[in-house]
Amino acid sequence: MEKRIAAVELGSKKAKLVIGYELNGKICVLYTLVKPYGEKCIENGTITNPGKVMETIKELTSMVDPSVKLRITISDIVLCLPPYGLEVLNTKQITGTSSQDFKVTNFDIKNLYSIIRNSISTNNNTLVDIVPHYFILDKGRSFVNAPIGDTSTTVTVNANIHTLPSHIVNDYTSVFTRSNVSVKRCIVSSLAAIEMINTDNNLPKNYFLVDIGSDTTTVSLVGLKSLHASTYFNWGGDNITKQIVDAFGINEAEAEKYKIMYGIDKRIMNFNAPVCTTTKEDGFEDKHGVEELNDIIKSELDAFARQINSAIDTLLMNLKPEYRTLPMILVGGGSKLFGLVDYIKPKVPAEEIFIYEPKVLGARNATYTNCLGMILVCSKYPLMIDEHQPRIGAIQRDPNPIVK
Repeated sequence: MEKRIAAVELGSKKAKLVIGYELNGKICVLYTLVKPYGEKCIENGTITNPGKVMETIKELTSMVDPSVKLRITISDIVLCLPPYGLEVLNTKQITGTSSQDFKVTNFDIKNLYSIIRNSISTNNNTLVDIVPHYFILDKGRSFVNAPIGDTSTTVTVNANIHTLPSHIVNDYTSVFTRSNVSVKRCIVSSLAAIEMINTDNNLPKNYFLVDIGSDTTTVSLVGLKSLHASTYFNWGGDNITKQIVDAFGINEAEAEKYKIMYGIDKRIMNFNAPVCTTTKEDGFEDKHGVEELNDIIKSELDAFARQINSAIDTLLMNLKPEYRTLPMILVGGGSKLFGLVDYIKPKVPAEEIFIYEPKVLGARNATYTNCLGMILVCSKYPLMIDEHQPRIGAIQRDPNPIVK
């Protein structure tokens, strides 16, 4: 049996868990679970109610599910972190092989990872992940995976480094530590989503990744299937829900139901059937039709498109302006809004817009995309840590991340 991984993502209003493993490039899912906190507990990367989150974590990692006759006890997890304040740095490091026969060993790869870890010098950020692009041995031989067992006097790695503001890393990991759950690794959500998208050969290799959450949207620049930069803004599916609540005078659950049921409804009807009917304080009925619902959603999507364009401008600062027309791939629960792509397509510069949904048996819901991607990341980029400190090279940003 392959090593099982418990991947957890903390959303603003709910926690998500996927237990599974990678086999021959595919994910085998053993169990999935979404656990609401009962209220909004995380805002812009800040955990506003750690007690409630810890309570949910304990329920998530130690429970009995009678529906599948399963008892779950999880002691260590892989944790998804939001890319708020993400810094992506590039480095190329080299070390000599340590074995007498000049075979590359795990120890040599650990040395390279230690070089990278000890070369980090960021003010308020913390190292989150190391993502190797390729390894080079003598005579210019290049390998995507660590070339364990090959002969060489030196081994070089070209890798990207992900760092996040220390307070985000500390906040997210501390709620697990205080819940007696060990965080074995942290992975940025954008990287996880990219690795899932990379499994679909029909999707582009250069694009903008747009992850639409309940109250926040992140926009990431992806070049040659690699994460290069990310930014975010405060807008999500809940913005539409709140407007429906205020306009229709109904509760959040009903508003969410109508949003999902109708979206932007383009059907031409011979009669104006109401979406819902509410009773005013004076006893008169107030009927709300499809056109009114469409206007509410369109107004919010106009604001959404404007903020996407602003985010793209930020990501492309000092880069080629023609990158603005790169395709866009939408992920996250908010991407499922009916009519979303058709409405925003004329309002954003993307030459094409795709919606990504995982095609993994047992976890086809878009809400599990990041958790599934973390399982792939753990298999593709195993994190090796060692305290040995060989020569340190330079770390820098990639000046031109995209090659069309």
